[in-house]
Amino acid sequence: MYSKKLSVQLLGEVLYRYGITDIIISPGSRNAPLTIHFTHHKKYTCYSIVDERSAAFFSLGMAQSKQKPVAICCTSGTASANYYPAIIEAFYQNVPMLVLTADRPENYVDIFDGQTIRQKEIYKNHIYGSFQLSESEEDHSIADNFLIIKKALQTCILKSGPVHINIPFSEPLYEQTEKIEINIEKLTLPERGYSLENYDYLLPFWNRYDKKMILVGMQQPNSELKILLDKIAKRKDTIILTEITSNINSSNLYSNIDRYISPFGKDTMEEYKPDLLLTIGQNVVSKKIKVFLRNSKLKGHWHLDEFWHPDTFFSLTEKIIDSPVNFLQKLVNQPHKDSNYSLIWEKLKNEKEKKHEVFVKNLPFCDLKVIKILNEKIPDHYNLQISNSSMIRYTQLFNFNSKHKIFCNRGASGIDGSSSTAVGFAVADKNPTLLITGDMGFFYDSNAFWNKYIPSNFRVILINNGGGDIFKIIPGPDTTESLNEFFVTQHNRTGHTFAKEYNFEYIEVHHTEELLKNLDSFFNLSNNPKLLEINTKGKPNSTILREYFNFLNQE
Repeated sequence: MYSKKLSVQLLGEVLYRYGITDIIISPGSRNAPLTIHFTHHKKYTCYSIVDERSAAFFSLGMAQSKQKPVAICCTSGTASANYYPAIIEAFYQNVPMLVLTADRPENYVDIFDGQTIRQKEIYKNHIYGSFQLSESEEDHSIADNFLIIKKALQTCILKSGPVHINIPFSEPLYEQTEKIEINIEKLTLPERGYSLENYDYLLPFWNRYDKKMILVGMQQPNSELKILLDKIAKRKDTIILTEITSNINSSNLYSNIDRYISPFGKDTMEEYKPDLLLTIGQNVVSKKIKVFLRNSKLKGHWHLDEFWHPDTFFSLTEKIIDSPVNFLQKLVNQPHKDSNYSLIWEKLKNEKEKKHEVFVKNLPFCDLKVIKILNEKIPDHYNLQISNSSMIRYTQLFNFNSKHKIFCNRGASGIDGSSSTAVGFAVADKNPTLLITGDMGFFYDSNAFWNKYIPSNFRVILINNGGGDIFKIIPGPDTTESLNEFFVTQHNRTGHTFAKEYNFEYIEVHHTEELLKNLDSFFNLSNNPKLLEINTKGKPNSTILREYFNFLNQE
């Protein structure tokens, strides 16, 4: 049985022909025609996620893994507003998401009808396209709806980001039919090609600069790009900085930015700053590198990306709208320029890495010690989903395994959906997924585990330091009397009741020996997902991290 509404039949047929078959549905009545149609149709795989905010982040994780659009579907009213945080994250991460919101008829808006809000274009500031279908079933309206749906899906695929289709429905909502009346011939999928613009004119300018830096931000793993960057990294005039979210890991690169970026004095700033900066990918986590480059007064900044070209360092001179691999394949053949730039940075790197090893060797039990152990113990081929705030900052200080895929919601950098994103990724991906999370993000997004789809190989490591420890790390909050209650928001919650409620195997550890004893078995195969809670409450976590950076920066 299918929905009798032709707009729904049309939408379903076009989605299928564009290869969009994963549908995340949140319960409601106004979206009943969509729910009936998708769940009764064998072409689709449907997931029921009650909390719309969690559902949208769940789809974000699935789309990160599949690298193709995933659809979310909800009822009218505030349900649609609950999608917004994940839509913002997908927008800044360039993750394809198809947002389907049911709505009341247009003439019901602002007359105090239930669950009726100004829903049309609700996401307009963070969406690649807002579309609305007609309820009319006249032939011309069906033809118009077809073109609207087709344009929406093409935008979603070509822009690799979220698009919104708002669908008004009048009652009755539950009418069904045994036959689909819409017949669509095969559709050609749109393909993102390389830019039509030729950027070869920039290549001769590359060697006009003596000191060049390439900074790689957040992106999907890319083996071709890694090979090209490895080649460029051997040049004496170029250094390459990466972060773990860039998914590029090599001994030739500078993968721990915050280890190396010191509070340079005026003289040393001149030595270490680049003349030309080439940035690739999206957001970088390190605030230190942002401050350093913003103060460097760069002679040139090129940003290489298919989508975003932000002036992050207030010095953007060239927007290269191209595939990074495509452009670097030409750049790698440019002749070397005699320079000591890489030698200066290499010396700095060696000094900082020796100090890093000395400091972390005999750490007491604390957050930094925990991340050091995880860096050494996580098995190969795990997908790592890392929560925001302090967790992503700690992990940035270590290299982790190049056989991991590493993700963090750094598009907008909120804590609100890290767990839900990790669960969606785990459901979609053949390899096991590990979520490394702090306590605030974990408890905030606890509805992430309120579903029946979590695979048995999903793992959660909850580092519980009893509050938002990030506010003890960043400068400012500790100068106020409101630190513990209103910034850190100290608490005594644990993950034990959550594990019991959601049928996770649960272990809690309080010191290094317990952690090492339990960690290997934690990754063993099991019938249920597992939660390992590492209790670091009362440990001087923020003090140790400050001491770490002070030690690195000692002369």
